[in-house]
Amino acid sequence: MTVVRLTEEQEAIAQSAMATGRYNGPQEVIDAALKLLKTREEQREAFLRSLDDARRESEEKGYVEIDEVAVELDAIITEAEAKLAARSGH
Repeated sequence: MTVVRLTEEQEAIAQSAMATGRYNGPQEVIDAALKLLKTREEQREAFLRSLDDARRESEEKGYVEIDEVAVELDAIITEAEAKLAARSGH
């Protein structure tokens, strides 16, 4: 069995969590915290994989600068606004 020493702040957080009645003891608080940590690490790893995938794709297919995307989006918005104005008679 591993013994874990909590800081005063950690102890206060655990006590507060138990006071809600959602946790029956320190072990349940620690279990919940470790599950959250595991989820966070899985999300981080997935995000890093997606960055690697995007980097690999940009190296294979090229990439577009954000300024180019902004110009294209502005043109699309301007065209859509013009169409709406024409329909409404303005």
